Amino acid sequence: MTTPPTFRTEFKAGEGGKTAVCMARWINVRGEKGPWSEITTATVAA
Repeated sequence: MTTPPTFRTEFKAGEGGKTAVCMARWINVRGEKGPWSEITTATVAA
Protein backbone atom coordinates (compact mmCIF):
# COMPACT_ATOMS: atom_id res chain seq x y z
CA MET A 1 0.00 0.00 0.00
CA THR A 2 1.16 3.51 -0.70
CA THR A 3 -0.06 6.97 0.25
CA PRO A 4 1.29 9.13 -2.58
CA PRO A 5 0.35 7.99 -6.09
CA THR A 6 3.73 6.40 -6.80
CA PHE A 7 4.98 2.85 -6.90
CA ARG A 8 8.46 1.42 -7.22
CA THR A 9 9.69 -2.15 -7.29
CA GLU A 10 13.06 -3.75 -7.87
CA PHE A 11 13.86 -6.81 -9.92
CA LYS A 12 16.79 -9.20 -9.78
CA ALA A 13 19.48 -8.96 -12.46
CA GLY A 14 18.34 -12.19 -14.15
CA GLU A 15 14.78 -10.91 -14.60
CA GLY A 16 15.68 -8.43 -17.35
CA GLY A 17 13.52 -8.89 -20.46
CA LYS A 18 10.59 -10.38 -18.53
CA THR A 19 7.18 -8.71 -18.47
CA ALA A 20 5.92 -6.99 -15.31
CA VAL A 21 2.13 -6.73 -14.94
CA CYS A 22 0.50 -4.15 -12.63
CA MET A 23 -3.02 -3.25 -11.50
CA ALA A 24 -3.99 -0.76 -8.80
CA ARG A 25 -7.03 0.45 -6.88
CA TRP A 26 -7.78 3.13 -4.31
CA ILE A 27 -8.82 2.22 -0.78
CA ASN A 28 -10.08 5.08 1.39
CA VAL A 29 -9.60 5.54 5.13
CA ARG A 30 -12.87 3.65 5.79
CA GLY A 31 -11.56 0.63 3.89
CA GLU A 32 -13.91 1.15 0.94
CA LYS A 33 -12.34 -0.10 -2.27
CA GLY A 34 -12.55 1.57 -5.65
CA PRO A 35 -12.52 -0.14 -9.04
CA TRP A 36 -9.40 -1.82 -10.38
CA SER A 37 -7.33 0.11 -12.92
CA GLU A 38 -6.64 -1.17 -16.38
CA ILE A 39 -3.85 -3.75 -16.61
CA THR A 40 -0.50 -2.18 -17.40
CA THR A 41 2.53 -4.11 -18.62
CA ALA A 42 6.18 -3.16 -19.03
CA THR A 43 9.36 -4.96 -19.95
CA VAL A 44 11.87 -5.21 -17.11
CA ALA A 45 15.10 -3.44 -18.10
CA ALA A 46 18.20 -5.60 -18.38
